[in-house]
Amino acid sequence: MYKCFLIFIILFFLSIEGAFATSINKIFIKGNQRIESSTILSYLNIKKNKEISDEDLNAVFKDLFATELFSDISFDLKNNSLFIKVVENPIINRIALEGNKRIDDDDILPEIFLNPRDIFTLNKIKNSLQTILGIYRANGRYAAIVEPKVIYLKQNRVDLIFEIEEGPLSKIKFINFLGNSFFSDRELRSEILTKEHRWWKLLSSGGKFDPDLLNFDELNLKKFYSNKGFVDASVEASQAELNHEKNLFFITINVNEGDRYKFGKIIAEVKINNLDKKLIIDAISFKKGNWFSAQKLDDTIVKITENIMKDGIPFVKVTPKLIRKENKSIDVTFLIEPSEKKYIDKIIISGNTRTLDRVIRRRLRIAEGDSYNRVLLKRSRILVNNLGHFSKVEFNEIEKPFNPNVIDLNIEVEDTSTGEFTLGGGYSSSNGAQATVGLSENNFFGKGQKLKFFILSSQRQNSIDFSFTEPFFLNRDLSLSTDIFKIVRQYPESNYDNETDGVSLGVGYANGEYGRQSINYSLQKRNILAYSGASNSIISESGKNILSLFTLGNKIDKSNSRIDPTEGWFFSNSFGLAGIGGNKKYIKINATLASYDLIFNEKATLSLIAKTGYVLGLGQDIEISDRFILGDNTFVGFQNGGIGPRDKSDDSTLGGNFYYTFTPEMKFDLGLPKELGIKGRTFITAGSLTSIDTSTTNYYDDKSLRLTTGVGVLWQSPFGPIRLDYSFAILKESYDKTETFSFNVGTLF
Repeated sequence: MYKCFLIFIILFFLSIEGAFATSINKIFIKGNQRIESSTILSYLNIKKNKEISDEDLNAVFKDLFATELFSDISFDLKNNSLFIKVVENPIINRIALEGNKRIDDDDILPEIFLNPRDIFTLNKIKNSLQTILGIYRANGRYAAIVEPKVIYLKQNRVDLIFEIEEGPLSKIKFINFLGNSFFSDRELRSEILTKEHRWWKLLSSGGKFDPDLLNFDELNLKKFYSNKGFVDASVEASQAELNHEKNLFFITINVNEGDRYKFGKIIAEVKINNLDKKLIIDAISFKKGNWFSAQKLDDTIVKITENIMKDGIPFVKVTPKLIRKENKSIDVTFLIEPSEKKYIDKIIISGNTRTLDRVIRRRLRIAEGDSYNRVLLKRSRILVNNLGHFSKVEFNEIEKPFNPNVIDLNIEVEDTSTGEFTLGGGYSSSNGAQATVGLSENNFFGKGQKLKFFILSSQRQNSIDFSFTEPFFLNRDLSLSTDIFKIVRQYPESNYDNETDGVSLGVGYANGEYGRQSINYSLQKRNILAYSGASNSIISESGKNILSLFTLGNKIDKSNSRIDPTEGWFFSNSFGLAGIGGNKKYIKINATLASYDLIFNEKATLSLIAKTGYVLGLGQDIEISDRFILGDNTFVGFQNGGIGPRDKSDDSTLGGNFYYTFTPEMKFDLGLPKELGIKGRTFITAGSLTSIDTSTTNYYDDKSLRLTTGVGVLWQSPFGPIRLDYSFAILKESYDKTETFSFNVGTLF
């Protein structure tokens, strides 16, 4: 009995094995049209004359389906033969977008990774759908709807059409803060990049919701608090709620301010022999009792390092040690010690799709193989940025783990448009209404060369100018410039016109790290045309003359920006000699000195600007076309030519041989959103214009001091820079011509 039961069990298991395992002798494939049977067989992990189980068939099914070549797959086993029936996925014939007006096809199609001749699958369509929606959300349109339509064609092809309903722009209605007791909502909103929508943001991208930007703003807020003494402040949560219509966002940001700390004891532990302690003291921008600021601490570390490096010690490390006290103060100890020697291995320049590498490299103050020097890196970045060829300049240091004594310097730039065709107009109180036509290129063929052709027509001046500048002539730091021009300038306040045709040639070269000198020669043919009723002095000077002028110029620029300086100083002077040829013989001297500094916790910029000029005749009188004219932009509060010697008979402005001005000015924010680009300014200008050479007329001339003061608004508008000033003359002469309100509008494009 037992033996019979054992035989039965063995036979049962043998029958089960036979039901789930079959030997395959042949494989037949049906339904394939484009894809060769041999290609399909290559995907199968099946060998003939070997047994195959249901699990093996399941694995074959998954392998075939993973190719995304087939929409349906079925198996049939008959007489040791495997029959595989497939239905191929269609081929995409055409991809089209319909309904997209705000975003171009060229901005969408490259992102969805679908092209004609690709295999059509539902998974690819779903991914493409989400990508398109993501593009619209990144552009602030969360109400966008995208519906894919599939049109089936002959030969198993399809046209794929994405029908897009863009919907309204999803704007940020308001941004509220919770947990802030020390700073108001308005103060915190000014510190983040996410902005509420306002009508003026039609000209910018402000007011759109960006989740990545909101995450970045959490870091901005923490940084802001740490700079105000709240070292433990954190953003606990930020929520963005979208209304039912999906056109408005309501943002709530929860902050935890924590306790506020002050700076405590400030100590320096110096481990460098014979180091001048004044280098450290001059670099510390805070003192005991000031509110703690992480930014001031970082700036001080950089400044100490730079001061020591400037003193001739290239390898130095400054490490701060912070100790919290129970009285809510933080003691700071600066550990100053020699650092490991570090050198620059490679300098890699990227992002310059147009500008040649050599244009950037010749501005660098460091080279491959040089010792690492933070001061020279900072200076190099300023010089590259001052080229004006790039919208972004970043110096990134790349450490090498296998060799800590060397670094690679990666200079990332982003070319900006340097060529411009100008067709437009503007207004200034000095020239009146004006129209301009011009063509300029400040980076000709990516070589840094400057080319300009300009035509100006205004109420007071008509001119045409063509110039070319090679900044690195003969592959040296030697600029060569040429200029051809014609100017017709009206002086109604003096009753004459000045017609000038001229050419000039100049060279410039470096004079030390921050200085530059230039030598220029200008040859001009001028014609003074006196109006009817002009003063005797103007009539006596009318007619044609030739000016042959050599000018030697000097500049020293230690400011932090050539365009909008906030720190540092600038000095320039020029010495002109007329008389080597031509009818004019004189010496002309000009000088400008300016300093810039951030004040009121770096919320305002104080500038002090002094200017002077003197012209001396060599055996002849100085005529009006060579004298200085002050007013309007050169002395706000007075009309153009409104200050200085004046003819008693017809009230004509005569200009002067000597002038000086001194202008303290403060620029500051007006509490408006930063993206508007509006700043205020307050100023005082003191100076005078005096002394002329003429014996043909009676005139007023007082050497007395003139003084004006005023306030103004500066706006970097989308239409160009606009400046409005309201001024009042405190000290003036009775014959001076004052101006209470003045404004200037930059060129429109």
